[in-house]
Amino acid sequence: MTESLDLATCVGATTNKGSHRSNNEDSLVSIGNLCAVADGMGGHEAGEVASAMCVNTLAEAELFRTLSFEVEPAEIQAEDSKGLFKRRRRATSNLNAKIMEILNDIKGVIGEADESIKSAAAMRAGTTLTGAWLVKIGGQNMWIIFNVGDSRTYRLRRDTDEPISDTPTSVSQTPIEGVSLEQITVDHSEVQYLVDTGQITALEALTHPRRNVITRALGTGNYWEPDFWVIPAKPGDRLMMCSDGLSGELSNEYMARVLSTVVHPKDASAVLQAAAIRAGGRDNISVIVADAVQAGSCQNHGCDGDTDGVDRAESDDGVIDLDNWHANDLSDPEKTGDRPDGPLATNEKLPGADDADR
Repeated sequence: MTESLDLATCVGATTNKGSHRSNNEDSLVSIGNLCAVADGMGGHEAGEVASAMCVNTLAEAELFRTLSFEVEPAEIQAEDSKGLFKRRRRATSNLNAKIMEILNDIKGVIGEADESIKSAAAMRAGTTLTGAWLVKIGGQNMWIIFNVGDSRTYRLRRDTDEPISDTPTSVSQTPIEGVSLEQITVDHSEVQYLVDTGQITALEALTHPRRNVITRALGTGNYWEPDFWVIPAKPGDRLMMCSDGLSGELSNEYMARVLSTVVHPKDASAVLQAAAIRAGGRDNISVIVADAVQAGSCQNHGCDGDTDGVDRAESDDGVIDLDNWHANDLSDPEKTGDRPDGPLATNEKLPGADDADR
């Protein structure tokens, strides 16, 4: 098997409190080839502490600093057709075993985040989480996508394998033929359950009075198991992670149009956020756009070298600035670095949370 090219992510990200919220309870992080968005809940300050602790745990995990994993080779001596079949079957089995091991390790990191939030907030605050990690396993590039709650990860689908055009068309044009936006993750919410069981339609879910009630979250003391997806990665892939403040304001068609026509991920994230604010901005809005590019080619792709990819034109509320946070300990109020709205001090009390109903 020919080994794939080494891939890296070129990332653009932005977050905003929206038009109607007094603070931003979202947090996001991009470090190495990991991108993640967390949407906190629990009232003023409590939600932002939960989401910040969540993404900080991911950022500090040694696991996500790994670029590739080796897979035990399949050693079958026979060279006839039967031996070749056995070798391929053994290679597939070994690859699957390594993937399951990695997924279990990711679950362990997410579990650490859950425990940290429960300890800090006494189970009166929580957060959703969605993210994507680009990693090479056994010589194959893969996206590992994970999700808890109703924040989402999408993938731009094209009929062609050609990379994004250098001469994009206007985003105001009609939907582009051959382009669609695939929602990879599945919401952990009451309305999603009602849709899955046929009690309401997807259209009715958009205006259902219980549409903001989620069934899984980190830090609440309730069920939090993440869902995982593992999909092949190739140069030119574009993924988007967002909180429901974005996906709840914009249609799939509009998001697909922006993602397929705006070349640089930073510009795409800024356009999407601005559109969500114009559409009402009823909640905090966070979005990460991540492109898979050949490792070392980010300059050619238009990357400006910003290591965390965060657009600072808007408020920094809810953004993990890794330059300041890499050595921070959120459990110790004396080690909060330069973050002005860091964790609660030991003598501060968290406001009452309204469970998982946002």
